[in-house]
Amino acid sequence: MKTLATLVLVTTAVFAATPAVQANELSLPSVNTQAVSAFAAELMSQQMAELKMAILEQSQKAIAELEITLVKSAETEKEPVIAVAKVD
Repeated sequence: MKTLATLVLVTTAVFAATPAVQANELSLPSVNTQAVSAFAAELMSQQMAELKMAILEQSQKAIAELEITLVKSAETEKEPVIAVAKVD
């Protein structure tokens, strides 16, 4: 949502900085659409990088917790394990 709000704010600022639209419906303000598109792409790229880092950090935490749980369960459960192989 922060990305969308920033994009709306920047787009509004760009339109506010351009000359006023004439009464003709076909005339549009001169907006540097290439600059706005580049800014939006950079912003989205940055947000994706932050999201990937957050996912990586959470995944590493989950794996570490799982390893701790597995070690604890292996230490507390001293029951013998019997492997059975089925031969066709």
